Amino acid sequence: MKAITRLYVSVVAGLILSASGLAQDRCGNAPDYFGPLTGGDGQRYRLTIGPLVWHLVGSGVYAVKGSDGLIHLAFAMQFTNAWNQPATIQSAEVVDPAKSYKPTGKDRVLSIKDEDVTGMVKLSSLPPTLDKASYSSKIAGGESGVMFFDVTYADSNEVPCTVALRVRAVQPENKHLPESAVVSPPLKVSMQAAIVLSPPFNGDGWVDGNGCCLEIGPHRFVTNPMNGTLDPSEQFAIDWIKVDGQGKAFRTDGKKSEDWLCYGTEVLAVAAGTVVEAMRDLPNQPPGVAPTNLTIPEIAGNHVILDLGGGRYAMYAHLAPGSVTVQVGDRVRAVDKLGLLGNSGNTTGPHLHFQISDRPSTLDTTSLPFVFASMELESRTSANLEDIDEFSIKGTPLPMHTKVAKPLKETMPLSRDIVKFP
Repeated sequence: MKAITRLYVSVVAGLILSASGLAQDRCGNAPDYFGPLTGGDGQRYRLTIGPLVWHLVGSGVYAVKGSDGLIHLAFAMQFTNAWNQPATIQSAEVVDPAKSYKPTGKDRVLSIKDEDVTGMVKLSSLPPTLDKASYSSKIAGGESGVMFFDVTYADSNEVPCTVALRVRAVQPENKHLPESAVVSPPLKVSMQAAIVLSPPFNGDGWVDGNGCCLEIGPHRFVTNPMNGTLDPSEQFAIDWIKVDGQGKAFRTDGKKSEDWLCYGTEVLAVAAGTVVEAMRDLPNQPPGVAPTNLTIPEIAGNHVILDLGGGRYAMYAHLAPGSVTVQVGDRVRAVDKLGLLGNSGNTTGPHLHFQISDRPSTLDTTSLPFVFASMELESRTSANLEDIDEFSIKGTPLPMHTKVAKPLKETMPLSRDIVKFP
């Protein structure tokens, strides 16, 4: 994590559906992305050609209800220019195949500095600065990158059963096809509802750092090539940091882990499950300094992975040395103690990295959304993600909005939220 927030060497992104998910009967007959292109009648899809190809990063497209009251489809597509001449993307629209391929929802994403990067590609050839300098609308011949999406809806009934992309591009150097407009086949939106969880700890002042969905911060930005595929392993992951009423995260100068307000907090099981991985003996890192010599197994630091059933796993990372209280094979209940919040692994300040995944891995996985059964939205910080990522090093308080004390049920916190758990 850069500042308190990166669980990756160059780590990852993710996607899923909410507690108010799509009804099975409404979407049971949605077209299959892997079905015949024309459905056998030669008319279902119009065949078009263009320089750009794209495919989904991760295991699915999912929706989840956020603390802003909107339903979010947060996902990523890997784009490649399959031709040898540069192509410039003019537009990339998310469309609904069931409604004559009309645009659906509102798509908007921001860089770590709150710059609008909607419809732009994070190119592999550009420095990973996380700001707009990492993105481009122009893709050189043979070049590849990732485009991020956050498509929102006011109501779950508005979420389409399938989505597709309509991409318009120009190639001035191509005399035969200077312009193209390509629509991809439908891609199903998952009907799997987001898992409902108990909180991973209690108390107030918990900041959602680098969470989903509008801002492309450290968790969504990096898609690591793991075992031959790009994995969005942290798209819905949250870095939890505790602040006081003035927005401060630590006492004194914060150079000791024990000075941090969150350090030593009891970390709790969010649901009943079985421990499938546990690490407990790695040391804390000095706050304010990014480690440089970690091995891949050490990136998550001391951690616990719980098998919650149904192909979903809860991961807790950066726990305090010697604090993990469970062993592989242990069966735990919701709210059972798992360990203490610490500062081990790839981190520059104490915090809890928490996520739900579709496989029992810290990196080779797709991050899935989740909602908490109950929480209170206390306020939000107006700091952008770069400021949140750096405030642990600088020691400057986070700017806080007026408290709102808004109770929420079965909702996912969004990046910059400050919440209270009962």
